[in-house]
Amino acid sequence: DGAYKELPVVEQIGTISLTELNTYHCNNPKRRLLSLFGTIYDVTSSEKSYGKDGAYKEYAGHDITLAIGLMKTDEKWLDRFVKMEDKWVKDAEGWVEYMASKYPECGKLDKWDEEGAPDAWPELSDEEKKELEQCVIM
Repeated sequence: DGAYKELPVVEQIGTISLTELNTYHCNNPKRRLLSLFGTIYDVTSSEKSYGKDGAYKEYAGHDITLAIGLMKTDEKWLDRFVKMEDKWVKDAEGWVEYMASKYPECGKLDKWDEEGAPDAWPELSDEEKKELEQCVIM
């Protein structure tokens, strides 16, 4: 049914550091969180996506903005605070509404509130950009 599903009420954590966010990983039995553009979502309710055997278990406990913008799940793209190309930003922004409709917001990641963020962040290295340009043919 297409009825609006009310989101669970969750404990708010305020603004936290990346180190603290990293403790809410897929193996944390009490709570699993992730950050997208600095908004922290509580994804504990979705064991099959973010639990220890979940399809996106790598995302739990991390800032996923770059990874989801690149459509990558490898850990090397998580917790990366870099200048993003417009296409990556747009692709990542496409997930905001989905996340907000499924998971309650519970805090903010401090990194996104730093002066100059995200414009002052460094760019990906040339090697990383090259790696992203490679097309994988299955």
